[in-house]
Amino acid sequence: MDQRHSSLSATNLAVHHHLNCDLYIHNVYHQHTQPITPEVPVGPSSNPLTEAQYRRGLDWEATLYSWLDSSNLLLKVPGTPLEADVLMENILADDRDHFFISGLTFVPPEVQLLERFQQSGMPAVKFGTGKPDLLEVVRSPNRVTWKVIDAKASTAIKTSHHVQIYFYTLCLTYLLDCSFFRPSGEAGVWLPPDEGFNFSSPSLDDIRCVQVSLLAPSLDRFLFERLPKLLALRRESVDWHFNPLCQGCKFNSECRVTSVEEGRIGSMPNISITDARALQELLNTATSTPDQFERNSVSSDIEDLCQLVSSPSALPTLEKQIPVLVKKGRRILRLPQNKSNRREPAMASPMLDAVKTKTVQIIPNRNFTCPSGEDIAVMLSLVQDPASPKPQVEFFTVSLFDHSSTTTSTSYSGDGSRLVPTLAVILRELTSDQEGGPTVQFYVWSSIEQSLLQSHLIQEALLRDPSQADIRVCIGALAQGASLLQTSFQPLVLSGALLTFLTKGRRVKAEYQACLERMGLPTGGTVPELRNRVIQELERLQNIGPDDQHGQYEFGQIPRVVVLKKEIDRMVALPVAGYWDLAECAAFLLQEHQRDLSAPTDEMVFKTLKTDSSERREMLGETLAARNTVVDAVLTGVRDRVRSGGQNLLVNTAKQLSTDFMDICRQEDLSKLFFMQQFEVLSKLNQLWSSRKDGCPEAPVLLYQGTAPRVRGVEHTFTLVSGAVDLPTSDKEMSFFDKLLVEDTRSEAEIPVEALFNDLAISGLVIPLNRWTKANWESQHQKVQENVLLADIRNVYSANGRLVVSLRTWGTSTRQVLVPGRCYRLSQRLVDFNTTKVLSSLFEMDLLWESSGDDAEGGSVATDKDPRGVPFLQLLMDPKSFGRVALANECLKIEEATQKLFRSLRNLDVGPASILLLKPSQHRATQRLLSNRLAVIWGPPGRLLSSIRLS
Repeated sequence: MDQRHSSLSATNLAVHHHLNCDLYIHNVYHQHTQPITPEVPVGPSSNPLTEAQYRRGLDWEATLYSWLDSSNLLLKVPGTPLEADVLMENILADDRDHFFISGLTFVPPEVQLLERFQQSGMPAVKFGTGKPDLLEVVRSPNRVTWKVIDAKASTAIKTSHHVQIYFYTLCLTYLLDCSFFRPSGEAGVWLPPDEGFNFSSPSLDDIRCVQVSLLAPSLDRFLFERLPKLLALRRESVDWHFNPLCQGCKFNSECRVTSVEEGRIGSMPNISITDARALQELLNTATSTPDQFERNSVSSDIEDLCQLVSSPSALPTLEKQIPVLVKKGRRILRLPQNKSNRREPAMASPMLDAVKTKTVQIIPNRNFTCPSGEDIAVMLSLVQDPASPKPQVEFFTVSLFDHSSTTTSTSYSGDGSRLVPTLAVILRELTSDQEGGPTVQFYVWSSIEQSLLQSHLIQEALLRDPSQADIRVCIGALAQGASLLQTSFQPLVLSGALLTFLTKGRRVKAEYQACLERMGLPTGGTVPELRNRVIQELERLQNIGPDDQHGQYEFGQIPRVVVLKKEIDRMVALPVAGYWDLAECAAFLLQEHQRDLSAPTDEMVFKTLKTDSSERREMLGETLAARNTVVDAVLTGVRDRVRSGGQNLLVNTAKQLSTDFMDICRQEDLSKLFFMQQFEVLSKLNQLWSSRKDGCPEAPVLLYQGTAPRVRGVEHTFTLVSGAVDLPTSDKEMSFFDKLLVEDTRSEAEIPVEALFNDLAISGLVIPLNRWTKANWESQHQKVQENVLLADIRNVYSANGRLVVSLRTWGTSTRQVLVPGRCYRLSQRLVDFNTTKVLSSLFEMDLLWESSGDDAEGGSVATDKDPRGVPFLQLLMDPKSFGRVALANECLKIEEATQKLFRSLRNLDVGPASILLLKPSQHRATQRLLSNRLAVIWGPPGRLLSSIRLS
């Protein structure tokens, strides 16, 4: 082995944890391929996207330093390595009680670190200079407390961040070894504000701290045991896997070539590190049964896996020993999961066959989320700048491809601010003929673009004028779950609001008219006629929801915007190692006459975006239009490939476009709250569907044992086969039945039964259902009624070395009989008793706000920013109006005199007086109560809260 050693920086350690790659850290330390010395810091690569992300981090640091400096909280020290004594002198020379040090550089304490390595019996590892972004200093009369803080332009804390701040803290703990200087016991990461650091100033509240003692056990083992052992290996003995995380790594190209040449698992695309370990474990377990499978010492991973899946008895034998692992292996290799679909004596894995033959292979699974065709395909390309303080759409191109006859295309481009107006024009044109209009499907290439589009629509809805027609059209057409709002949420909300409206005393004519106007109903007539019209609408709404099939299973069908890259990965296996992009995908899927099409890379698009030219917009529009053309051609190519297999794998077709979206609140603030409440629940439903469409692969699997009588009824006993089951809460008086129990068999020819489950139909109902609510269950898909049980976890305990799970179940069909010895999977369902009530309350407040405006004194017209006597709106719009009351000072004087009297009586040994004396926290709460019109008190039960409740 080459004995040249470099040194490792905290950044190297962080990158190792980010990539989860031992080969990376081994290459860096032993100067493989590209030497790295302590004098050359790790910086961005030549990739412009990586450079932009790196620049965003630098911009955030610069913003943070500038804010600290202007707040008189910054001490700058020279960038050269400081001795510990010099650093302590700099801190003591500063007379501030609280400040931050920037520019700190130090040499790690070699002697102390060497002792730690010797205690572990490992060779020492050399570390480079440490450069924490900030050192927070808090001074008190008898000590100085310090804390390491790193600035990260991320949205969340990552393990790689913890590695850096722990390493810096460890080193400084040894360097600042003085009784007067003490570590705080924490280390922190300073994140930018959610609104973006270009709009909002940094805040001390954005420092996310972690206890160093929680990091120490695992990171000490890594630094002083696993790391030196890893670096002592020969390079060919280092474990590594080529996967999508390797994008951006400087050793990427070499590892891709090696993976293909050596037939590694990484020669298949999009195999995560976790999945690769599962396949390796499967091979290792198979090797222990030589009568069924014999592994050749010189064969590759791909050859071994091919031998394993082609053996008529190897996998069935292993399935009896390790059913969960075999199930996972089948999923990764795209093998049939249902025994009835397994062809003996041999099976074929399209993933393995693609690697062996270097050709595209069809994955024979039915697809429910990519349409088999449409009249018009709309391709969206969205561009963001990774260097931007907050991710946003910088530029877009929308291309329409008419597939109804000869394919023709039209493209529209513009800056991000023009996306919604442009989409609205296109959507109105596509939906102008509602009777015989074309079928339309929207597409984006990547999941990043899909998230960017959805977040852009939500931000526009929250920040712009809520009455703006353009955003309403875009949400109705493109927001996932929009039709679900119309058919499930809003009928329930409106019927609940109407019930409340009708039962709260006499209503005047104007109130009935305001209510009917929201429903889009006639407002003319007498008061009895208006009331009857409201009652009829209430009866109609109560009969919609469960019986309306238009939007009930939207999450189980074609999404409003299809992510094409994800769908292609489900339909075909490409012979590309590690991961593939649009250009590589097009090279395999485009037809012969389309091979001249060139797919611009993400780097090319970003370079065009940053071009300093008057023709930038035109150049970027042309580049993205060319990209959309390639995406459309790839879509056509993958459909042709799938159809050529002779199986009907693309089940659904595109539908006519609908832009309907019911925005029933008029007041701006209530409209935004109404919108956010709905989409919060829809995002939860989308997460559930994402898991359900794949058969809930992460759900715990339970082996059924039998029944056991209990006080509250029969409970079913299972043993845990795989996964994890949370312990039930201590208070189990109320059973929510918040789980779905389904037999763990899956046919690739059918959509998993959980994906057909309509959560909203029973999300706010008490289980077991009664004769009035049972109709909601009967509205579920027939397969759901026949194969799904609602389950409630009653107990989890250990018995005979196995984890036992007790469940209560509820269902209606005789086909839902649990069979001992069979496996069942347990997944989550949505339980939500509050959303309908919240939305109904918002709707009623909106009606009250509008009717109050009509009754304003003097007939004046109130503005949108006028609470009009609605306290909740007053709290939103003018919280200061709930501030100090006029007699606050007098009340405070009386309270102070009362407490003084109680103290005097206590000093005279009057026992009851001690009980009436308030603690400091209770005293502060009382002052708030007496001083303000509105006060919120939160805390454990005590005398003060009890007194408030009694009063």
